[in-house]
Amino acid sequence: MANLSNDFHYAIRGLRKSPGFAVTAILTLALGIGAVTAVFSIVNSVLLRPYPFREANQLVVWRETIQEVSDRYPVLPDNYKHYLNLRTRSKTIADAAIFQNASFAVAQGQDHPQIVNGLSVSSNFFAVLGTGPAIGRTFLPDELRKGRNNVVVISWSAWQRFFDGDVAALGRSLKIGGEQKVVVGVLPRTFAFPAMSEMVAGANPGKVSAYEIFQPLVPQDEELTADDSDFGFLVLARLKSGISVKDSTTELDGIEKAYSLSNHLSVHLGVVVEPLAEEVTGSIRKPLWLLLAAVAGVLLIACINLACLQLARCVAHNQDNALRAALGAGRKRLFQATLAESLVLSAVGGLTGVLLAFAGIRAFVAIAPANLPRVEEVHINWPILVFAAALTVLTALAVGSFPALRSLQSEPQQILQARSTRIFSAREATASRRFLVGFEIACTVLLLIFTSLVARSFARILSQNRAFDSNQVIVAQVNLLNPRYDQGGDSGSHARSSFVDRALDRLRANPSVQFAAVTSTMPLTGESNVYGIHRADHPLPEDEAPTANLRNISPQYFAAMRIPLLAGQEFEEKERDHPDDAILSEKAAKVAWPGENPLGRTFRINGRTYTVSGIAADARIIDLKSDAPVVYLPYWHDPPSTVLFLVRGSPSLEGLASAIRRELWEIDPEVAVPTIKGLNSQVDESVSTERFQTMVLSGFGIAALMLAVLGVYGVLAYSVSLREQEFGVRLAFGSTRSALIRLVLLEASSPIAAGLTFGGVTALLATRWIRSLLYETTPADPAAIAFSVGLLLLVGFAAALIPAYRASKTDPMRALHQN
Repeated sequence: MANLSNDFHYAIRGLRKSPGFAVTAILTLALGIGAVTAVFSIVNSVLLRPYPFREANQLVVWRETIQEVSDRYPVLPDNYKHYLNLRTRSKTIADAAIFQNASFAVAQGQDHPQIVNGLSVSSNFFAVLGTGPAIGRTFLPDELRKGRNNVVVISWSAWQRFFDGDVAALGRSLKIGGEQKVVVGVLPRTFAFPAMSEMVAGANPGKVSAYEIFQPLVPQDEELTADDSDFGFLVLARLKSGISVKDSTTELDGIEKAYSLSNHLSVHLGVVVEPLAEEVTGSIRKPLWLLLAAVAGVLLIACINLACLQLARCVAHNQDNALRAALGAGRKRLFQATLAESLVLSAVGGLTGVLLAFAGIRAFVAIAPANLPRVEEVHINWPILVFAAALTVLTALAVGSFPALRSLQSEPQQILQARSTRIFSAREATASRRFLVGFEIACTVLLLIFTSLVARSFARILSQNRAFDSNQVIVAQVNLLNPRYDQGGDSGSHARSSFVDRALDRLRANPSVQFAAVTSTMPLTGESNVYGIHRADHPLPEDEAPTANLRNISPQYFAAMRIPLLAGQEFEEKERDHPDDAILSEKAAKVAWPGENPLGRTFRINGRTYTVSGIAADARIIDLKSDAPVVYLPYWHDPPSTVLFLVRGSPSLEGLASAIRRELWEIDPEVAVPTIKGLNSQVDESVSTERFQTMVLSGFGIAALMLAVLGVYGVLAYSVSLREQEFGVRLAFGSTRSALIRLVLLEASSPIAAGLTFGGVTALLATRWIRSLLYETTPADPAAIAFSVGLLLLVGFAAALIPAYRASKTDPMRALHQN
């Protein structure tokens, strides 16, 4: 321990004599360790940390599959009837609950209603999670019937917001959707159920606030009997002890296949089971691991740079080490003394890095996509500090071990007897430095290719033809969650239609509004309401019928969105008496009538027959990455309870947004208007994940490139300084200065070429892992690879030119007179 203490004191004294090197090394390590710590804390919170439920590793989500449509929809939401059958017959499932996303219009006093997110759940939902209420109770089985379902369980945050945390809230009512609902329970403060989408497995449903209200799920009569429709639920299950996900998948899939065969269904059903954590983070899991790998690569490049600098310092201190060895220091002691400097640098850099990680996490969270699950839980805790400490030790070993081992290979007697330690040292260390630079170049080109592929993919998403114009368009969401709009028969439909008509008349009368229309689904939120298109003149089995997304729209929709109408005409108000017209997107028309003119033809979708009155361009209103087929129907035949107003107006969108809200509340002050924003904002949100990974990867790629440049420059500059006498001799014997420049550039070309070759081959193998993250970009995209290699070649040789030029300016007389 005394020797170790002396070595640390010696290392600190040495670093104090080289403040420039010490500050550079500490900052480099701090940035690398801090970035890795920050990204790992995000990965830990989002992917690795178990959910706060009892034995969370036993919680799974199962989804159904339909073999006939598996090429387009690999998995589907669950059918209520099939859920009951699987839950009853399964031997691997301890229990299973069914649930569905829901929105609640909650009103307090005279204020306008606010939309609160929540779930409709079966009575055993909380029991499956292993969570009980903080106060009160959860649902009783009898409350899953109409007339008995006027009860709710609320979250801790809703309890504080609506009742100020008063225990007397139990038994009191909340006005939800215009009706009084009795609060029977309050969930614990730590309860947070993750957001999930019914339609797409592993896809986060966008920017969704926490679930705060839970109501009993009351199935409709048709949902209890339908086999080939009503796939609109999610199932949460708990595995029995000792049962694996694979075992459960095998059993449930077998039960489902046997059920479809025994009941002679027209489709072949199956089941897929996923752990809850993977279901929630499916869309973000690979990008986060990619970011962690990228920042770890940057840290590795920084370590290589510092190892090169440390190797140079060790070479400079070779005579000191030789003298210590001659005085009796053993190899272990020499190794310890050389490694001590790296430990000191890493310790200070690691501590500084942890401090930077706090700021880094804030920066990451600020630019993270809004749909990143559990992002509010990201913070530095003791496990992260232990990780940072372990990373610091590994960094110290990575930075210091190679130079320390390299210094032990030198012969003390030979060093002490050498006339010029500089020439001797240059000869001894050149191969080691070249190897490190080559490896650094390989890591850099690999990261640059990853970055170029992701950036090129993102650019293609943004630059493609969308066939709609989002500029100067405001989207206003209105939830008609009030009893007057939810009456059975024609009464509720007429009330919804009347509200939409009055709102459109008011909005169109505003001089700042060019066009106003409605649609039934928020643009760019993925596929939904997907049904088969059936032709009476060309009948096909259910599994072979082409499918399309249904969207209910009003007149002026195509004008407001600036979607070209290729044939036919747009809906008009005079057609209210003939609500059976439909407009198809070009892709929907092609798949339903390949090679034919569909205008005037009839088809059946969702149980009703329509006549094709128009063909619209393939606008990417479902997803910017795909032009899914769409069938547009006039809204008045079935007005939705959630209406999206699309208003194209003047450049002053803020003033127009206030006017829209005011007009809507003047018609009915009890409707909820949870969202008013520009359509451009919705476009940005739809690609937030791709933008996030492109921004962060680009930052890491630039950092890696800068470090590689510094590495090439530093190694060559030091090599030139050691070979000054050699260059003087060459010039004295007639060598030209241009020849010296070529000599130094040739020395640089060897590790750069080796690194580019090894890194490029590795990239061709590794980029296949990110194939699913790329849009219309192949992992072997020649443009991305050529750009990465060309950029690194350019900056690498630019960095080599400075030492080469310095070598050509060597004064032969001064160099020859050096000892």
